Amino acid sequence: MSDRMTELHDEFNPKRLDVIAALTEAYRGAWNNLGEMLRLIWLPGLLWVALSVIAALIADREQPVLQFLVETATLFLWPIIAVAWHRFVLVGDVQPGNFHLQFGRREGRFLLVSFGLVLLLMPGYLISMATMTLKDPTAGPSASLIGFFGLLLMLVGIYYFVRLSLLMPAVAIDEPINARLILERTRNNFWRLLALVFLASVPIIALIWLIATLANAIGLPDFVPLVVYAVVSVFFAIVNVAILSIAYRELIGPPGTLAFDLDNPDRA
Repeated sequence: MSDRMTELHDEFNPKRLDVIAALTEAYRGAWNNLGEMLRLIWLPGLLWVALSVIAALIADREQPVLQFLVETATLFLWPIIAVAWHRFVLVGDVQPGNFHLQFGRREGRFLLVSFGLVLLLMPGYLISMATMTLKDPTAGPSASLIGFFGLLLMLVGIYYFVRLSLLMPAVAIDEPINARLILERTRNNFWRLLALVFLASVPIIALIWLIATLANAIGLPDFVPLVVYAVVSVFFAIVNVAILSIAYRELIGPPGTLAFDLDNPDRA
């Protein structure tokens, strides 16, 4: 009877994410484990920094093929970095050796889930962009109505994107893709997850602004701040990975939760 009462209490009172505690743990963990972070991701991280600098340098030049190749390589490097750190945070996975540059099935699933999440934003984005680009002043209220519909779809996409972003740490630790359970466990936590992402971005925005200000004041070559931006972005990207991992642990449960609930649907 007491177990049933506990289940009913959990059903109507889902967990509430502690935003400040998650942020603090993510930054403290990234700093305290900086040596392990460097060991795990130094090679893909270094390549990512180099490619980011190259992408910035060729951004204003008409070299579409080179730009496409650089962006594609960067796209495949990110899952290697993110999966390694998700696994370190959630399951304490410490891979042996000092060279970690393997893109396997796990990283492939991570990339596909990332694409799937981005697709949630596309319908609203495309409709909004098409309305802004093709809007005819003589079209009357119909164009405004379509634009409003596109904006509404965009907001819905953001809502589900934020909540389902916890699928990424799930995939990194080889959990099944269970969107239903993710949505159930993140209920009433949308604003907390959004605040977590927003607050995590404030330090990097402030730091980049400071770097840009100092670079302009000192008169450094453009190449120098680009390298610094890229290095800083890697560290903060790792912090964001840790934040998602912590949110996953707190809201979804320990590793194995999704697989257990799929095998025991009456307990989900």
